[in-house]
Amino acid sequence: HENGGDGLVDVALVAYAPRDLTLGRGGMGALMAAYRTTLDSEDPLTAAKRDLRQALADVYKDRNALFQEHVQAWEALWQSGFSVSGRPDVAQAVQASTYYILSSLREDRPYSLSPGGLASNGYNGHTFWDTETWMYPPLLVWYPALARSVLDYRAARLPAARAKARSYDPPFDGAMFSWESAATGLETCPTWAPFGKLEQHISADIAFAVRQYFYMTGDEDWLRRTGFPLLAGVADFYVSKAVEDASVSGKYHIEHVIPPDEYQEGGVRDSVYTNFVAKQALSFAATAADILDEESNAKWHEVAEGLVILWDPSVGRHPEFEGYKWGQSIKQADAVLLPYPLEMEMTKEAQIADLDYYAQVTDPNGPAMTWGMHAVGYLAAGQGEKAAKNFDRSFANVKQPFLVWTETPQGGATNFITGAGGFLQTVLFGYFGLRIHADE
Repeated sequence: HENGGDGLVDVALVAYAPRDLTLGRGGMGALMAAYRTTLDSEDPLTAAKRDLRQALADVYKDRNALFQEHVQAWEALWQSGFSVSGRPDVAQAVQASTYYILSSLREDRPYSLSPGGLASNGYNGHTFWDTETWMYPPLLVWYPALARSVLDYRAARLPAARAKARSYDPPFDGAMFSWESAATGLETCPTWAPFGKLEQHISADIAFAVRQYFYMTGDEDWLRRTGFPLLAGVADFYVSKAVEDASVSGKYHIEHVIPPDEYQEGGVRDSVYTNFVAKQALSFAATAADILDEESNAKWHEVAEGLVILWDPSVGRHPEFEGYKWGQSIKQADAVLLPYPLEMEMTKEAQIADLDYYAQVTDPNGPAMTWGMHAVGYLAAGQGEKAAKNFDRSFANVKQPFLVWTETPQGGATNFITGAGGFLQTVLFGYFGLRIHADE
């Protein structure tokens, strides 16, 4: 059930199993099942029964055909990727992480990803910023069609994002994507939790993913058809969300938001991550309009240029938000995400200062993606020894015997493919040094 949505999604599951099944050594048996939902069928039970009958008929014709189809599909997927030698633990973690993400997504089923994948009910199967920020980048490099399906999911829910923006008092313009999204795209975050109302960087995270897809593929037809309406909606939202400074014309603030550091549940002003990713969203919306010869809102550029990006010259670091107290504990990677993935230009000294400081105040029991991002940052800054220590921490949550991820060292959500995506980024964008730019 989706809070504020249009009711229940009905699921029909039908199965066939022989009453008596005895297998000798090397024997094979089959348990067949099919499912349909009201998302894809007006009569899911009838459709599921039909699918099961067809599958059984195919098996009776050639009992190996279905299995071989499965094998061939996975062989096609495994043509992308990389191999690791010298570190069996890394090689196994790479393969397992890739498998768990791929097994949760299909190109022809644009329902996106959830932190717990399809193998658990972690986070109720909902879609968060985890998808575009953590799981999407490896998909974009290896499987652009799968990455496109993630963005197609968002584009199809643009009306719900516009409805959410209008639901505030006073209403916002444009498209404000839900913090927790499911079938309809309406906000499914429980009303007792502040994140659904205040964690608003997600819209810019999605716009950044659109930018990366276009830079990776150069697909102008897709940008015009799918990407630009999404970008324009997000840009209009941040223009209406930003507040012009009372004293300095052209200077803008974003107020009362929860940053990636979710310990700030009451909301903060000028989250450095939120403001910078919003700046990127606004800037690329204007760039895309120029590329496509579409109409652009002059306020996109004005607000992008005027958004406050905090910097404390007395210590040479980026404070997480206005009023952040040096020494204050944080939940997870936040300000350290500025140079990667957000591509903020800064000196190596500033990057190292941010990394060194935030490593000391980040909750050691938080999600593992944090340490992967520290590894990427240290590698970019030429700090190999520090990177290696953080790299080993980045996949410490992989649990034997099946190399399933947990959200934290102690547990949390299981099959936590958000962590899997962050780890794969550590290898691809850290040790391989991959970056996606407009002209590369």
